[in-house]
Amino acid sequence: MSNTLFIAGLGGRIFNNTLRALADQGELVQLKGVSASGIKDLLEISEKIEHDSTHRFFSYDVYSREVAQGEKISEGHFGYLVFADRGSVLEKREPVFKHEVPVFAASDPSTLPLSEMGIDVAIDATGKFLTKEKAQTFLTAGAKKVIMSAPAKDDTPLVCFGINDEADTGLAIVSRASCTTNCAAPIVKALSRDYGMPKNIFLNTTHAITNSQLSLDGNASKFANGFGCMDNIVVTDTGATKSLQRMFPGIENTFGISCRVPVTDGSILSLVMEYDEGKLTKELNKANVLEALRDFEAKHPINLRISHRRTMVSTYVIGRGIGSIIAPGQIEVLGNIVHVVAGYDNEYGYSYLLAMSALKAPLPQ
Repeated sequence: MSNTLFIAGLGGRIFNNTLRALADQGELVQLKGVSASGIKDLLEISEKIEHDSTHRFFSYDVYSREVAQGEKISEGHFGYLVFADRGSVLEKREPVFKHEVPVFAASDPSTLPLSEMGIDVAIDATGKFLTKEKAQTFLTAGAKKVIMSAPAKDDTPLVCFGINDEADTGLAIVSRASCTTNCAAPIVKALSRDYGMPKNIFLNTTHAITNSQLSLDGNASKFANGFGCMDNIVVTDTGATKSLQRMFPGIENTFGISCRVPVTDGSILSLVMEYDEGKLTKELNKANVLEALRDFEAKHPINLRISHRRTMVSTYVIGRGIGSIIAPGQIEVLGNIVHVVAGYDNEYGYSYLLAMSALKAPLPQ
């Protein structure tokens, strides 16, 4: 049976896309509650969930309603998100599917009634609770497990669904790393079967804009993000380099940059891996690399997919619930160096894996 879920971060990009992923997986009923840091306009939020400028329409109609008399679950409970099958209003009939999700206002997650609601897994989609100490507040509230939807800022274990699941033996707090890590990790893992871990990695992600950037030049928390996102290619760092080394300690060095470009979604990874020639147990050539990737794809189809297309274009990957999509024509091998180009939906693709991992995550005993 799937875990019961709670998601913090109402209205954010990962929050909204995780809702879409749960609906697309037929598991929206497992979502038992959501929260924001304060009271929000649920009418506005429900409209933006139902129709997203990038991902278009949600698979259900999305409404909102205020808490009726006698319905209040706890302090901070101020409304419901309502999901119903499309066409229910036009056809003047009762919806076949209808699911109501209570919404809470809580700047301190420890005040949430997660125990009373029977929550198994709390997903932090706010990006504000990225240490064990901060994530502990969800456990204090009664959740059995907490999943961070970003790289942790401490030694919280990084566990990517389908890649290093064995590291999660029922841990109480884990991080699902980043969208770029979830694109690079399947490639590294697939090739490790025949070639071990790369000695050195250089990665460059050509990444869609995010809400951390400004529309026009101004002051942002990170200097590079203060340049207008629709007028600039902005070069910044990427946490995927550190995440890969934490997940795969056999990698000696990782280097990388992120080039934010003026598209709203869809990113492309250029991954260069240098192997130790003295430790190779199989000839390193394009055919063998592609064979290893296809073998991994057969076992982990939502982590890695080999496209039939000749090249990678960012719009190919939008709306695809897959961690890493590879165009076979863009695999190159030179001596002991392998170059792989892969695309990923940095919003929905990551959220799809996040949702699936939360539903199936082992709980602490």
